[in-house]
Amino acid sequence: MWPPNVERIAAALRAAGVEGRLEELSKDARVPPGPAVRAETYDCDGRRVVALIPVDRDLDRSKLARAARCSALRPVDPLRFPFTNAVVVLERIVLVEPAVWIEAGSPRHTVALAPPQLVDLANAQTADLVTDS
Repeated sequence: MWPPNVERIAAALRAAGVEGRLEELSKDARVPPGPAVRAETYDCDGRRVVALIPVDRDLDRSKLARAARCSALRPVDPLRFPFTNAVVVLERIVLVEPAVWIEAGSPRHTVALAPPQLVDLANAQTADLVTDS
């Protein structure tokens, strides 16, 4: 049985009929076993906005503000996947991956999903969000 916060994610996957790969990372693992996204949460003119970006890239906050139609962004406490009651914007470059990993209820638990499944579960839109290299 999963810890309660992780079981909440597993239940959401089951309810949506989504097959994901839910794992507990080993104590010495720092990253999931494949391409991963991290979530950054902001206040956007009174709304919560979550940016999902590759863990190895930096968010361009002006791009997020444009995508979410905000006049200003202010960092706030993070929301947990699947980010209920938030505007979710996924960096579009992850759409080419067969699966992406995202934290699932705790820093030691992660789930792999096909990007279209992640978009559906989080009710996300896609946009260019990362800084130019």
